[in-house]
Amino acid sequence: MKQKIELYGRLREVASTQTVELSVDTPCTIAEALTALVREYPALADTLPRVACAVGDEMRTRQDILQGDETLVLLPPVSGG
Repeated sequence: MKQKIELYGRLREVASTQTVELSVDTPCTIAEALTALVREYPALADTLPRVACAVGDEMRTRQDILQGDETLVLLPPVSGG
């Protein structure tokens, strides 16, 4: 099944796309989806440890389970002054 992932900020710039669909067995953990994402987009590997993960309006941990019909949203760390 395809797992949909939306990328924002620097993640979108690095991957050159806002939406990615990965072939992963679902249900899966967010950590497993992130591992599959790095296989497809190795340049994201350095940034992913610091991203926030969400599904809908809810923040999620990497141990949370994704169902195939959910969209994982990845939010990069924000810096500012």
